[in-house]
Amino acid sequence: MKAAVLLTIASLLVFAGCGAQSQEASVDTFQGEQREVAQKVEDLEDAGRGREPETICADILAARLVDELETAGADCPEEMRKAIDDADDFDLEVLEVDVNGSSATARVRRGDDGPTETMQFTQERGEWRATSLSSR
Repeated sequence: MKAAVLLTIASLLVFAGCGAQSQEASVDTFQGEQREVAQKVEDLEDAGRGREPETICADILAARLVDELETAGADCPEEMRKAIDDADDFDLEVLEVDVNGSSATARVRRGDDGPTETMQFTQERGEWRATSLSSR
């Protein structure tokens, strides 16, 4: 279980950390809850760039992921620190956000012409939190 949780969490940051060029804030192109989800992607980008693993664990990741990580014997901030150290850049552009009740997906591209991935989110205590990153 620890390996699966670590893979999910690490993939969030590895994806965020492999960008190419700086992006303008894509949050401004969305409204309402879509904007809130896009803001979470930008928050992940900012926390990675600012080398803030505690912020990622406390404010960006879903509580379920953090709990599973701790139950498996790992320390979330330490694992995020490792993922940040492995990353070389944190540029993401949110292309599309779909909200369906308390879950959402964001189609996100790395850099200007990098790969596109889908991040998944859930709403916890009135805030959107990242739950996974899937492949294209």
